[in-house]
Amino acid sequence: MAHLLVIGGTGMLQAAVLNWNEEGHEVTMIARTKESLLRVVKRAVHPDCIHMIQTDYHQLDSFQNQLENLSAPDIIVSWIHSSGKEAIQAMCDLYGTLQKPISFFHIKGSKAHDPRHNYIPKFAENIDYHEVILGFRITEDISRWLTNQEIADGVIQAVKHPQPRCIVGTVWPWSARP
Repeated sequence: MAHLLVIGGTGMLQAAVLNWNEEGHEVTMIARTKESLLRVVKRAVHPDCIHMIQTDYHQLDSFQNQLENLSAPDIIVSWIHSSGKEAIQAMCDLYGTLQKPISFFHIKGSKAHDPRHNYIPKFAENIDYHEVILGFRITEDISRWLTNQEIADGVIQAVKHPQPRCIVGTVWPWSARP
């Protein structure tokens, strides 16, 4: 079984975390509040296989210290907002020094489909980097944002069937964006 490091797993990725836990994977979640971490653990089939780290990726020193004390994951699933670019790069720098191959799934908002708004960190050869761009849905000429379940299902599929870039929902036509 794999060890997944999930940043953003207490919100819209919660169903993905619970799915990976149910499959028997070891999951380490990073979140800002202990309460949000505990809510996920209480719903887990195998709560002993979920590890909690309470830290804020905007507090870069604390975030880096926590990562340094963690055994290297096999898979990183990271929903870090664009304000946390330094944290994303810090992860790539830290895990890029290892010989261990790591799959990194960088979850991004819909604007990332446009290269002018897309941040891609520098990463070493041992990191297999994947973008997962969250779009929207168009039904009956009405557009809406993806539900948390649609996002989680899309991320689960992206991890199971890795591609360099995966779009969950659609980002076209941009003018139809909600």
